[in-house]
Amino acid sequence: MKRYTRRKFLGHTGVALAASTQLGWLGRTAQADAGGDYCAMVCILLAGGADSFNMLVPNDPATYATYTAARSDLALPQEDLIPLTSTGSSFGVHPGMTEIQQLFDAGDLAFIANIGPLAEPTTRQAYDNQSVTLPLGLFSHADQIAVWQTAAAGRRITTGFGGRVADLIEPTIETGPVSMNISMSGTNLFQTGNQVTGYALDPAEGVRRIGGYADPGNEAFTAAFDAIVATTHADPYRNTYANILADSISSGEQLNAVLENAPVLNTTFSEGGLSEALAQVARVISVRDQLGTERQTFFVTIGGWDHHDEVLVNQANMLPGISRGLSEFHSALEEMGLLDGVTTFTISDFGRTLTSNGKGSDHGWGGNNIVMGGTVNGGQIYGQFPDLTLGSELDVGRGSLLPTTSVDEFYAELALWFGVPASDLSLVLPNVGRFFDPVSEAPPLGFIQTT
Repeated sequence: MKRYTRRKFLGHTGVALAASTQLGWLGRTAQADAGGDYCAMVCILLAGGADSFNMLVPNDPATYATYTAARSDLALPQEDLIPLTSTGSSFGVHPGMTEIQQLFDAGDLAFIANIGPLAEPTTRQAYDNQSVTLPLGLFSHADQIAVWQTAAAGRRITTGFGGRVADLIEPTIETGPVSMNISMSGTNLFQTGNQVTGYALDPAEGVRRIGGYADPGNEAFTAAFDAIVATTHADPYRNTYANILADSISSGEQLNAVLENAPVLNTTFSEGGLSEALAQVARVISVRDQLGTERQTFFVTIGGWDHHDEVLVNQANMLPGISRGLSEFHSALEEMGLLDGVTTFTISDFGRTLTSNGKGSDHGWGGNNIVMGGTVNGGQIYGQFPDLTLGSELDVGRGSLLPTTSVDEFYAELALWFGVPASDLSLVLPNVGRFFDPVSEAPPLGFIQTT
């Protein structure tokens, strides 16, 4: 008879959704020797498809003219752009991204230009001739969000990049009582592995208990609930679910006790949005030693980026919150002495069309991402910033740009930094061999320091 671990059982039944949605699910402690310093990846999903060619904008006269010709009423006035001085002022950022510009020029933040999912190296001619495998559900919100999280552009799989990394890394390190994958946005595909799944925290409240459980004065209810989940059932599915529930409650109480004694940081986070979520991430990171963990991933979703209309108004309202949140998080990590131990990056469903639909921009393909951290070779733009001329060799229609950097290359560099051996890279990125040779001495993109 095939044996299932509790985590694998969750991954193959509907119990996973119920348990992780109600309580989150805490991975069992890996019994392994400690190895290496603390590292964390923080993935921020800008859900809806962010118009990132208004985040990073060419700023020299010739390329800015090309930008305005393509963007028409969506173009930002050149005098409003904040120049990125470490690139020789050839690029600028949106006027609402002041803190991002400061982090970039300080060398702690970089951009990855025109990145997107690719099933295999692709040219405009191959796209037009339909002679190449394309990402599944190209231009679809749900499909492209899934592709970004799974890093498997040409097929559908049930595990994500962060989940597979955790499956590989967790048995080799100390992990403590909590899953190394912690979400501020509920259950997600990015952190789902075959063995390890994510634990969900509420950005505002932290650990969320079952109503009334362990509250003062509710001792009878708590005891009754404990008795129910401790009951042995003849049905193996019920028995496994009850055991998982009991483990989740126990681990949640341990985590809550640790967080209640988390150090108070001097860094002040703004209310709501990304700042609130990253404040909770920083709080968890601050108790890493008490939790006994060496590696963690965090997942945050900030929605509302599907701007088919009012792009300029919406970005003016939303981008300052992203910029502030990243800056505040950077300050908190600096305060904790952990700038080198945490790499934060953005992803989004897709880029958007350069052209206007008369009100906004529509679903596209390649876009620009942000990566931040002490080991990031900041102050640079990685990959190939595309020619924004409409009808160029990268334009597959209405200024939807064929990516020149694959998600696989980006994740490969993160995985190697996180501790995934080059020889195991294909285990976490099954498509990576089409874009990067794992035995190469050169890094995939070079945005992380190797010394």
